[in-house]
Amino acid sequence: MLLVGQVWVKMNVFLNRGLQGCGLKMNTVTAAAKGFLPKQAKGFLPKHAKGFLPKRAKGFSMLELLVAVLVMGVGVLGVTGLQMVSLQNNQDALLRGDALQQAYDIMDRIRVNPGIAVPGIAYDGVDMGDDPPNPTDCVANECTAAQIRNFDVAVWKCSLGSFNDDNICITLRTNEVILDPNPQPGLPDGDGSIEVDGAGVITVTVEWTGFNDTTQTIAIDSQG
Repeated sequence: MLLVGQVWVKMNVFLNRGLQGCGLKMNTVTAAAKGFLPKQAKGFLPKHAKGFLPKRAKGFSMLELLVAVLVMGVGVLGVTGLQMVSLQNNQDALLRGDALQQAYDIMDRIRVNPGIAVPGIAYDGVDMGDDPPNPTDCVANECTAAQIRNFDVAVWKCSLGSFNDDNICITLRTNEVILDPNPQPGLPDGDGSIEVDGAGVITVTVEWTGFNDTTQTIAIDSQG
C-alpha cells in the first residue's frame, strides 16, 4: 500500500510540473495524501458527484414504495370485489332456495286437494299480479274442496312477499295462519302463478326481484 501511495505522489508531482509549465494548475489534494491512495483519490472526485449516489438510492426507494402501495391497493380492491360477489351469490342462493320451497309448498297443497276430474284443475288460472282470494279460515273451520282451494292460494300468495300489506294477508297473520312479515318477509316483490293442463300436469312459477333489479324466475312441473 505504501509503494502504491509513493508512486501516486510521484505521478501527481510529475503532472503538476507539466501543467505548471503550461500555465495550468491541477486541483488535487496531494498535500493531504501521505502515501495513502484513498486520501489522494478523494481530490479527484468531481464536486457535482458528492451526494449523487445517495440521492439516486433515495429516489429508487421512493419508487419501490409507490409500486408496493399500488400493488397493495389493487390487491385490496380485488379481495373486496371477490367478497361482494360471494355475498351476492350467497344471497341469490338463499332467495332461490326460498322460492323453490314456496313452489313445492303449493304443489303439495294441490296434491292434497286434487279434485274429482283432472287432478289439480281447480287451481288453474292463478296468474302473476292476482290478489289473494278472500278465504274461509280452514284451520278453524271445516271447508269444502273449493274453500280449501281459495284458502291454499291465499296463504301461498301472502307468503310470497308482494302482498304483505294486503288486508287479506293481514287478517291471516292476525289469525296466526301465516307468520308475521318481520321474521318471514317472503321474497322481494315475490309473486307466483299456477297452470294446470288437460292431462293434469301442474306448472308452478315463482318470480322475484334479484340483484340490480333483475327479475328472477323458477318453474317446476309435476303430474297432479
